[in-house]
Amino acid sequence: MIQSMDTKYAYAVSRIRVIEQQMLSGNVLQRMIEAESAEEAFKVLKEVNYGFSANDSSVFDYERILNEEFDKVYQLLMEIAPNPEAFDLFFIKNDYHNLKVYLKAELSNQDVHNQYLAKPSLYSPAKIGDMFRERVFADLPKIMVEAIGACFEAFSKTADPQLIDIIMDQALYRHMSALASKLGNEFISQIVTINIDLANLKIVLRTKLINQGWDFLEQFLIPGGSFGIDFYQDLFEYEFKDFPKAYAETQYSQLAIASMESYKYTDSLAGFEMLCDNYLVNLLKQTKFAIFGIEPLVTYLLAKEMEIKNVRIIMVGKINHLAQDVIRERLRETYV
Repeated sequence: MIQSMDTKYAYAVSRIRVIEQQMLSGNVLQRMIEAESAEEAFKVLKEVNYGFSANDSSVFDYERILNEEFDKVYQLLMEIAPNPEAFDLFFIKNDYHNLKVYLKAELSNQDVHNQYLAKPSLYSPAKIGDMFRERVFADLPKIMVEAIGACFEAFSKTADPQLIDIIMDQALYRHMSALASKLGNEFISQIVTINIDLANLKIVLRTKLINQGWDFLEQFLIPGGSFGIDFYQDLFEYEFKDFPKAYAETQYSQLAIASMESYKYTDSLAGFEMLCDNYLVNLLKQTKFAIFGIEPLVTYLLAKEMEIKNVRIIMVGKINHLAQDVIRERLRETYV
């Protein structure tokens, strides 16, 4: 992986290296798993000052605490990054999530509840709500406006809410690709490309699982990434066990092999989702010794996302009284 030598990030990187030491280690996560109850596991988050209000919260407020912790990351990056707008492409996915929520609520004549809205985002959920009420979207980027219009048009013809997810997801990745291209950073572009490649592989697998044909799959595929439409058309003809052959000469060779082994023994894609997350974590670890550039800041952001996902897995497992081994099997690799 090529890392930049942009010295204007030197101060920000030094701050991040110190703050990284406060991330939850594997040992801390194991303490949570081995806690006698969900309440005891939640106490660990209080000890490490997770979020802003853990000490004044109960175990069932864990989701709010996780959102607060991610907001901490956002605030930190906005404070120390020389060009905070460089992180727009990583937070804009929350805007697309919120657009989906408002679109589905409006098209089904339902109210939007705050707990379904994601933060931090580039546009406040309240402002998005005002836009839908007034039917004025001029303050949004053109790609978002066009996607919203396409959703209204598609739903008017089909009444299929699934199309909202398709249209908005494709717009999100186009938007992320455009922002990455504008930044001109190879690492960030690589992260976006990998996300598109893995998303498309998931789409192919799920389409085959529900016994749908190529015409169904083609409308879901996300443009961009490492592979063209012909690659996925050929891949679609493979049996699951033969998927590694298609990826043999790519950077995803070992991931494909491990994924198919996981599916063979579990008959589920849950293991594949975990392996994809681990693939990204291992990629992030390659920036551990970078001293300049935006890469360590991006790595910290994505590593914290994965950490928060792990905490959520543990809390859900403890609240639902899952066995410790079951929770451990679902955990992603840790960055620290």
